Amino acid sequence: MTLTGAKKLVDLLLKNPTVRIGNITNTTEKLEKLIQDGRPNLHFISDFDMTMSRHWVRNKETDALERNVSSHGIPGRYDKMSAEFKGETKRIYETYYPIEIDQTMTHEEKVPYMVKWWTDAHKLIVAQNLNKQDLSDMTLQANIELRQKVDSVLKNCRDTNVPFLVFSAGIGDIIKDILKHENLYFDNMHIVSNMMVFNDKDICVDFREPLIHVFNKSEFQLETTPYHAMIEKRRNVILMGDSLGDLQMSQGLPHDLCLNIGFLNHDIKSLEPAYTKSFDLVIEGDANMEPVMEILQFIE
Repeated sequence: MTLTGAKKLVDLLLKNPTVRIGNITNTTEKLEKLIQDGRPNLHFISDFDMTMSRHWVRNKETDALERNVSSHGIPGRYDKMSAEFKGETKRIYETYYPIEIDQTMTHEEKVPYMVKWWTDAHKLIVAQNLNKQDLSDMTLQANIELRQKVDSVLKNCRDTNVPFLVFSAGIGDIIKDILKHENLYFDNMHIVSNMMVFNDKDICVDFREPLIHVFNKSEFQLETTPYHAMIEKRRNVILMGDSLGDLQMSQGLPHDLCLNIGFLNHDIKSLEPAYTKSFDLVIEGDANMEPVMEILQFIE
C-alpha cells in the first residue's frame, strides 16, 4: 500500500468518535512507513494498567462507575490480607494518587513521591508472606476487567508473530497471572515490570531491582532483557499507554519509528491538548481497541 493506503486508514480512524489526531500529516507519514515496512519490522510496547485494562468499571452492587482495580491494587482486595494491610494500602493510595495525576506538578517534582509510594507498597506486600498460590487466588478474586478488543490485538499479534512487550509500573507477577487466566499470555509476549522475588518455599520475600514507577520507564534498558533478541531487527514500534509518562517506554531501545497511541480515560477536556500534542493518536473515553485493530488490518 502507498500513502493512499495511509490516508484511507486515517480517514477510517477519524470516523471513530473516540479518536483524536493532533498532527494528521505526521501521523499519516508514520502509518505509511508502518504499512510499507510490514509485520516483519513491527513490534508493540504497551502499558498494562488502564491501557490493556479498562479505567472505569460498573460497581456490581450500585451500578455506579468506579475506577478499575490496578495490578498494585489487587492485593488490597484479597480476603486473606490483614485489615492493617488494607487500611495502610488505602491510606497511601489516597496520599499519592492525587500527586500522580496533579496537573500543576512536573514529572520531576512527582518522582520522589512516586518512589516513596512504590517502595512503601512493596514493603507492605512483602510483610504479608504471600505465596504463588495467593497471587493466583487474588487475581481471580479481583475480577479485573480488560479493555474491550485487547484480546483481538493480542491474538492478532500472536498469529502473525509480532512481538508484544508489556511494560508496566505495576506488579509483573500479577499481570502475568491476569493474562494467563484470560488465556492471553502467548510465546511472542514478554513482561518488564516490578517482579517479585520468591524463596524456596514460594514465599514472596522481596521485589527485584530496579524499581519501575510511572515516571521512570525511560531509565530501563530493554537491551538487558531476553526480549531484545526478538525485536533486534524490528525497527518500527507501536506504543500504547494512558499516561504521558508512558511515552518514555520506547527510549530504552533503538528504533526508526514509534507510533504513539494514548488512551485518555479521565479529565478529557483539560488533558486533551497535551495528549493530542504528545501522542500521534488518542483514544478517548476509556473506549475499546478497535482503532488499534484497524491499524493492524492495514499492515501486512
